[in-house]
Amino acid sequence: MKALKVIKRASGQSQPGPTPTFSHVHVVRAIFVIAESPGIGRKRLAEALGVGEGVARTLLSRLRSEGLIETNRTGCFLTKKAQTLQRELELSISRPQQLNIKNTWPYLFSVGVIVKSAANLVRRGLEQRDEAVRAGAGGAITLVYHGGRLLMPGISDVSAEHSDFAKKVIEEMKPAEGDVIIISGAESLQAAENGAIAAALATLEQQKPEKTG
Repeated sequence: MKALKVIKRASGQSQPGPTPTFSHVHVVRAIFVIAESPGIGRKRLAEALGVGEGVARTLLSRLRSEGLIETNRTGCFLTKKAQTLQRELELSISRPQQLNIKNTWPYLFSVGVIVKSAANLVRRGLEQRDEAVRAGAGGAITLVYHGGRLLMPGISDVSAEHSDFAKKVIEEMKPAEGDVIIISGAESLQAAENGAIAAALATLEQQKPEKTG
């Protein structure tokens, strides 16, 4: 997936020098936020991402150097290159969506992301949970939508064992057959979004490169 290479390069994580204070997850979230709010200012972007203004300034500088944003006195806008990247991303993952499932587990905020047609990329969901926690979430669950039911791969039929929860998630997320739903929980909305996006990107990285020639 070309978009992942561009995102990692924009994060600076693979570049020599000091470790950046943001990750590829913040790059993806920034692209989504700017797409939803063209002309957003640095201060509002920093609040949306849950980072300081200094971090936001550095992030925007990286995005500008990669040709992903342009700025003027009114705020930040995605370039055509970034809009193409955004469309490629959204062919594979949904934008993070806040869910109201506080009664089902101990986290104040829950965010869901769909990884489209990715059921074959999930084993038991442990890799996704670990990525979410590394990104700052408290925990995460990974579900597969198959035959109108939510399944926790290799563990349980969630629709059978927790029907109300499964019905609510299906109604809110609206998955298609073979989709993966990752739900991340945390004590802040930003941390929950970071966890969901991190787990989704880690799932996409399980794809085998397409053979050429």
